[in-house]
Amino acid sequence: MMGALRHLRSLDHRGELMEAVLQFHCEGRIYAALQQFKEGLTSLGVLDEVTSHPQDFEKVFLQDTTTLKASDIVGVFQARCRSLPSSNRRRLEARTIVFWKDWLLEVEGGLAGPITLEQVLIFGTGLRRIPAMGFSVQPELAFLHPEDGHAKFPQANTCALVLHLPVGQTYSIFKTNMELGIGSAQQFGLA
Repeated sequence: MMGALRHLRSLDHRGELMEAVLQFHCEGRIYAALQQFKEGLTSLGVLDEVTSHPQDFEKVFLQDTTTLKASDIVGVFQARCRSLPSSNRRRLEARTIVFWKDWLLEVEGGLAGPITLEQVLIFGTGLRRIPAMGFSVQPELAFLHPEDGHAKFPQANTCALVLHLPVGQTYSIFKTNMELGIGSAQQFGLA
């Protein structure tokens, strides 16, 4: 079945048999699927680009093993300030953005309890990793003001990719509420 019918005359020849078995399991069993995949890439004109510039397509075809950084999360979520410029609400939103960035640095450094950057990303987007091709919709930061209703803990809309941050708090309260809000939502995305 493997095309490796070989008679072992001595233990020295077992390497040849093992090589044939490995070749079959690694390449032979998936040969038809690989050919179909290559034909699909060829019909779109992508195969030539992949073979001539493999380093450019590495993130698309291989799992990203880099660790998530605070700067990655900051780059993903763009702040959406809806308050009027120079208003007190806008000032509170700007201060909350600073709190957000400082808190992410603490999470990255392991100073935010059991919360990880992956959990923050899952809470805000529903994804464990930033997609290689980016998000189809730019994730946003929005703000929860106390006068607008319940604004103590962060809230997320993973369909619209909007993360709502509470404003009007001191940094220590902000940090505690972020850790409680995200830590209490650990079951999201787990089946």
